[in-house]
Amino acid sequence: MPRTAELDYRKTPKGWLVNVPGSLSDTGRFRRRYFQTRDKAKSECQRLKEIQKGQRGLAADITTATAEDAIKARDLLAGHDVTLAQAAAFYVLHHDKRAKAPTMRDAWKSAIEHRKNHRKATLESYRKMEKKLPSWFMDMNCHDITPDHIRKALNEYTPGATAWKNGRAYISSVMGDLVKLELIPENPTKKMMVARAEETDDEVVIYTPDELKNLFAACIDYPTMGEADRLCSECVAPFAFMAFAGIRPVEITKLKWENVSLELRNIRIGSTIAKKLYRRNVRINETLAAWISSIPEDKRKGKIIPARWRYKAAKVRINAGIDGREMQDALRHSFGTYTLAVENDLDMLKSDMGHGTTAVYFDHYHKAVTKAEAIPYWHVLPPGVELPTIAAVASRPTPATIQPVESVA
Repeated sequence: MPRTAELDYRKTPKGWLVNVPGSLSDTGRFRRRYFQTRDKAKSECQRLKEIQKGQRGLAADITTATAEDAIKARDLLAGHDVTLAQAAAFYVLHHDKRAKAPTMRDAWKSAIEHRKNHRKATLESYRKMEKKLPSWFMDMNCHDITPDHIRKALNEYTPGATAWKNGRAYISSVMGDLVKLELIPENPTKKMMVARAEETDDEVVIYTPDELKNLFAACIDYPTMGEADRLCSECVAPFAFMAFAGIRPVEITKLKWENVSLELRNIRIGSTIAKKLYRRNVRINETLAAWISSIPEDKRKGKIIPARWRYKAAKVRINAGIDGREMQDALRHSFGTYTLAVENDLDMLKSDMGHGTTAVYFDHYHKAVTKAEAIPYWHVLPPGVELPTIAAVASRPTPATIQPVESVA
């Protein structure tokens, strides 16, 4: 049976000293405590004796099995400079935190609910990713998830490099919510070792001036099609806004003519239209102004896109010799690339396109296009229309020496 610690106090130059054994210390280690008065030291000794007496009483209730278990625990902790009480306290704290953490499946549902005011496409991407991730991962307690678990889960459905990167981003956002709510201590995705992407020679997909001419030339009415689908000439306006103002495909579906002021040379992209809820004003350059003016005023009402827009747009692209899908936001990328070549003003272009920083242009609009190569793009005009000068932005016209090229036939 362990020897009972002697508790007493004595006067020292620093004050009245009480030696507190590790078995009674709140830290689990031997401590020297000093008190200004004898009464305070005496009171502390009495308090410690009461604790010691209670411990002896409880010790009588310890079974042989509990004692043996304590000896095993003590041996496991040997060399770690920690007491059984401290180890037990750590376990309780960890267990309580784990009990509060949700499964990844529940956390994912909460993340979607928290983002219910985000774009439908964003929410749909969350739902699709949830279905792709393996069940064992979705059923895990988020407090237990490690970087290795995340890597294994992403590798199991063998996506491409881009899908893998996107999956990691979605998981990171879900885990990030839990960190903010203090349900887990840290975001495990932040500790993942991710290999650097291999360098490629792939260029951002953009339209050539001739491809753009063919696109607008294919915006005609097709008598052989059904009545609801034959009026593909109505696709001119949405294509023009994407090609010459950089409006995103998802934004063009919400844009209305009331958001467009030809007089003020401005397009107002409100928070209900913008992809990331960031309001912005987009300049109307001379080329876009020409296309807008070619549309009768009585047709400039309501939505920019016509009925059955997706079907008609695909039909026009196919007839123009282009893939039926919009190639990686190719019209928007074309606007960014050709505007940058003519204007060389990243800050102004950032404002028009609604990006947070100019860094994105080095990823998405890095295709080398000279000013001379860009000029024909801005001369893709309605039939019979010619411009004496090119202006990528109305307020920044290029020199009048630039001669117009042939417009769309």
